[in-house]
Amino acid sequence: MDTVLADMSRAFRDPVDGAQRSFRALLDAMAHPGSERELPAAALAGIEPPASCSRQRPMSLGMTAVLLTLLDAETMVRLAGSLASAEALAYLRFHTGVRAAWIDDRAPFNVARAADVDDRLWSRLDLGTDESPQRGATLIVEVDALGSAGTRLHLRGPGIPAERSLDVDGLSRDFWLWRTRLQSELPRGVDLVLVCGTRLAAIPRSTRITLGL
Repeated sequence: MDTVLADMSRAFRDPVDGAQRSFRALLDAMAHPGSERELPAAALAGIEPPASCSRQRPMSLGMTAVLLTLLDAETMVRLAGSLASAEALAYLRFHTGVRAAWIDDRAPFNVARAADVDDRLWSRLDLGTDESPQRGATLIVEVDALGSAGTRLHLRGPGIPAERSLDVDGLSRDFWLWRTRLQSELPRGVDLVLVCGTRLAAIPRSTRITLGL
């Protein structure tokens, strides 16, 4: 047991301060959809990301901080694709107490790299109900680039004065078409958190997306 603990990658250096700073960055991103936010250094201090299936490429620092902030013993997480490894799940269970989702579970938090987000994943996401829209899932994705390349999104809705544009690289056009179709389902839907390195952006379910050319 002592050997297992000694080998476990580390989380926040200061758990309270780190989680609070990371949470504030997430809240700010959700309040201003499509705006990029840099996770502060204090929210990243001490974190050693866990290994993933592709061992040469561990989970990103920003993704690790986001998951340490959002997950706890009262919820479930689904790690998909190349992020799904025994090491990553053990790390998150040890540091947050979160439970792993089974195949048929509607997990509140779903985590993947952009290349692994396909209809097999998004078809499992809980959209909530008209009576309980808060049950809708959160999809957290490591993207290839944020704000500099990829698909141009034009965003409108709460928290956006007129219109805001965001470039996202890595997620397929089919995914974005699926996301635009969800707009007719409001208040049901999925909240989206995009992570690239130590930066993040959020697109809540209430945000309307038009795809650029």
